[in-house]
Amino acid sequence: MPELVETLLGISVNQAQTYRVCQAISQAIDSHQLHSPSPALAHKLAQPTSLIYGMVDGSMLPTDTGWQETKLGRVFAATDHRASPFRATIVRSEYVAQRGSYHLFTPAFEQLLPPESPARKVFVTDGAEWIGNWLQATYPDATHILDYFHVVEKLGTLARDLPDGKAWLETQQEALLANQNQQVEDNVLALSQLSLSARSSVIGYLMANRDRMRYGTYQKQGLMIGSGPFEAAHRTVLQVRMKRSGQRWADQGCDNLVGLRVAHQSGKFGLVTQLLKTQNAENWFTPYGEVGTFDT
Repeated sequence: MPELVETLLGISVNQAQTYRVCQAISQAIDSHQLHSPSPALAHKLAQPTSLIYGMVDGSMLPTDTGWQETKLGRVFAATDHRASPFRATIVRSEYVAQRGSYHLFTPAFEQLLPPESPARKVFVTDGAEWIGNWLQATYPDATHILDYFHVVEKLGTLARDLPDGKAWLETQQEALLANQNQQVEDNVLALSQLSLSARSSVIGYLMANRDRMRYGTYQKQGLMIGSGPFEAAHRTVLQVRMKRSGQRWADQGCDNLVGLRVAHQSGKFGLVTQLLKTQNAENWFTPYGEVGTFDT
């Protein structure tokens, strides 16, 4: 960041000055612009033929009052997903993040991915109850998919206690991909060697998510069934910067940096550089490291 400031303003600064200016810049970013879809995404959202993915989850970050969850949302178009023989990549995504209750997060996400958009919307999530309830109420016409690998992980907790656990788990995976969800439930119930509480927990999970586990159908439609892109988003958007060794954040400092990370990873860092160029930012840096007020 000091190098960026020197490039833009032609002055040398130290890390402490840069930190304080980053805090001021983040608070000055127009949240409406930050949470609005870019022109490219907005164009796709306006097309009924577009396929748009939404993914939502929480990421735990270290703060002065302990670990706190920051909700993170990722939105991207299917046309921005590139498959290759070695790994699939998403060339462009836009994000929303908010520390604290999901009631603070959902309005910003709905601004980025408007429920009224005519595009086909697909959500791949981990099955959290609040996410399911919110999506059902707000995006009732969207396709809701329970992350396939979360289901496999849940079944894997049972397989670990079976002598032929690996083979049993592979059989359940094949059944899931063939839309044979009832067979999977029956196979879990038949594990009489395991405790009733362990089986009941998994059965309840499978039954509650039946409508989101038609994996064979989803694959035939060319849809993603895993939330791998979102697990990557946790790392690249938040954790790589905010969970470094020894770091701990005050609430305001956490919120400020989350905003900067969202702007950077969403391809909206122009909101930051424009502030530096147009708001007399050179006046924030004094010979003594004091930072002036950022007046928007």
